[in-house]
Amino acid sequence: MIPVKKVSIIDQVVESIKESIDSRIFEEGKKLPSEKELCTSLNVSRSTLREAFRVLQTMGYVELKPGKGAFVQRLKFHNSINVRDWFRVNAPRLNDFIEVREAIETLAVRIAAEKHTKEELEEVIAINNKFIKAVESGDVPKIARLDEEFHQAIVNMTKNSLLININNLVGKEFEKYRSISFKVPKNALSALEPHKMIVEAIKNRDSESAARSVVYHLQKAKTDMEDVINE
Repeated sequence: MIPVKKVSIIDQVVESIKESIDSRIFEEGKKLPSEKELCTSLNVSRSTLREAFRVLQTMGYVELKPGKGAFVQRLKFHNSINVRDWFRVNAPRLNDFIEVREAIETLAVRIAAEKHTKEELEEVIAINNKFIKAVESGDVPKIARLDEEFHQAIVNMTKNSLLININNLVGKEFEKYRSISFKVPKNALSALEPHKMIVEAIKNRDSESAARSVVYHLQKAKTDMEDVINE
């Protein structure tokens, strides 16, 4: 017998909206129905719908415009994007973002290593365990979403509202990179070791080792991007 897979409510919502987009019920470039309408028709909460939107955005199906709502992305972009070409076009800009992330996240992880609580550490470990499983299954949208959650959880440990807000801005700009980069299996696998190193350093309250691990992680991501470009 084939094992029955447990499907979360979020995954069901994602699949339902995705099918509506693929079947052209929701047209390319058009705004999706309001959150209230979708919540009513799907019988889900707003928090569930918003999490589904984040997944769909990572998959390239939906674009979220602050204050305006969710819009259907161009399907030809989602279906035929060339990873190498995208990296070639965006590499200079991505290098700038990696430099900024290095500055933000090394500061954040030093603070996190020194100030984290047991509960916060357990949360980061739980997110990373989910990340590992997503990599093993090759689920690109989940890999991208959990990588974002992993880094965000570390920044949240600082309890520094300014640092958290700055990281949120940079993180939004980095969403497309994640969704494209993790289409290459090697890039997802490359994140496993640095994540483990970061978690261990935080666990040991070793701020310097934690900072070095973040630098290693981001430089590895940069190298992975360059390898794709030069293939």
